Amino acid sequence: MDMSAVQQWLQHNLLLLIVVGAGLVVVYHYSRPLVHKLVRRSLGASESDFTGSGVDEVELEKRSATIETLATSLLRVSIISVAIFIVAGLTGGGWILLLMGLFLAGIAIAGQSIVLDYLMGILIIVEGQFFQGDNIELGSPGWKGTVESVGLRRTVVRDMDGTVYSMSNGELRMVANRTRIYAAAEVRVKGIRQGDLRRVIAIMEQVGQEVAADPEFADAVIEASSLRFVDESDELGSIAVMRGKVGAGSRWRVATEIRVRLDEALATEGIELNRRAIPQGLFGRRGADG
Repeated sequence: MDMSAVQQWLQHNLLLLIVVGAGLVVVYHYSRPLVHKLVRRSLGASESDFTGSGVDEVELEKRSATIETLATSLLRVSIISVAIFIVAGLTGGGWILLLMGLFLAGIAIAGQSIVLDYLMGILIIVEGQFFQGDNIELGSPGWKGTVESVGLRRTVVRDMDGTVYSMSNGELRMVANRTRIYAAAEVRVKGIRQGDLRRVIAIMEQVGQEVAADPEFADAVIEASSLRFVDESDELGSIAVMRGKVGAGSRWRVATEIRVRLDEALATEGIELNRRAIPQGLFGRRGADG
């Protein structure tokens, strides 16, 4: 493009360029709060699906955080792309075709794996398989942890000891979501002696109702924990399993409280459970495990 023609065009469209440029800068700067408002408004329509579950706000927050991060990144990339095309339009567009050709050639050389990663990333977010903040378990390679970020190309997971794992979305063949909308707080009581089973079951039912009625846990408990089944006996005695429906992020907190109260209630009633003895250890004493 002739430079004199560029200068002439700039003189006639300078105000328009300033307005467009300022608009792009403002949108880029306020992209995150703008996306947050739009995402929350759109997800608000689905809030009724979780009404009464006790976990609607938690679930919406996870979905909102995941979609906001992705949408903000895409919006900012789009703004930068528009700015580049505007500049390219002023200096001649031949080099744009060259860059696009190199980009497509790069994709072809990279093969189908990258395309698969992005396709799976879209499906993960659209289908809602998991969101930022969910606790998941990957069937292969067997990672367990909390999702820190979900992108179009990869998913980042942090396990219990703080180790961060990053995996291409195309490799996520089987994923178990342990905190999707609600979870089960399960407690297994082992080593129940012969003749104590009915008494232990009664105490389990009572403790489940007490925890559900406690104001500290009422907002987390969707369905009070109660006896689900009596498993086959082992060398220690009978095994009773109780389970309740709780908020997605409260499964361990509620289960822990039930175990603590069960231990206290059984001790109060004078009921002892058979324990597996631990061999003499370094400390010169014997112990038991649950």
